Amino acid sequence: MLSKSTGKVNHPLLAPPFRATQGSMNQTLTCIALPAPDELRRGVIPARDAAPILPAGFMARLPSADRLFVPPPLNKTIGTDACEAVPALQAADMGAWHGLSLKVLPPADLTRWVGDAGFAPPGGESRDSLLRRAGTWLAALPAMPARMLVLADATVIRALAIAALGGDGAMMARLDIAPLTRTVLTRHATWRLATSGAPRP
Repeated sequence: MLSKSTGKVNHPLLAPPFRATQGSMNQTLTCIALPAPDELRRGVIPARDAAPILPAGFMARLPSADRLFVPPPLNKTIGTDACEAVPALQAADMGAWHGLSLKVLPPADLTRWVGDAGFAPPGGESRDSLLRRAGTWLAALPAMPARMLVLADATVIRALAIAALGGDGAMMARLDIAPLTRTVLTRHATWRLATSGAPRP
């Protein structure tokens, strides 16, 4: 389980790849993009709070870290208290579009969604809003421990990378981060993007 005093992961499911690391000069946040939901592959916007199906061996191949952050739906799927559920890491809120096929959405709205970072689906959030919540969470992370790990939707990982670069919502359309890839942020004085969308080891 997660130690409240040290913040280190100590759980049988995650114990082998997760080891305490102390004395590191730089802080590392490794971000693993989760697999795309099956609905998205069929051209359907996933239901709100949908959790992807993890490939076999996914958890066993996670890199070493002292803290593991996940969106709330994944925390329920994993079924362990070794990870910390973070609402800010939730996939983009698509409002009234959740559960709908892209084919039934108004073409003009889809065009705006692709080209306008400030546009939000009815009752949902824009890419600007997603970037703000991801960036606020990133900036508030404590200076310790040295190694941290995030599992989240690829779009959320993209927002974290853009936030580290100090970019805006429009930049999210110009950065490709595919599902099941690894993005690494490092921090000494400020956050930096060290690796983006690399294959998982």
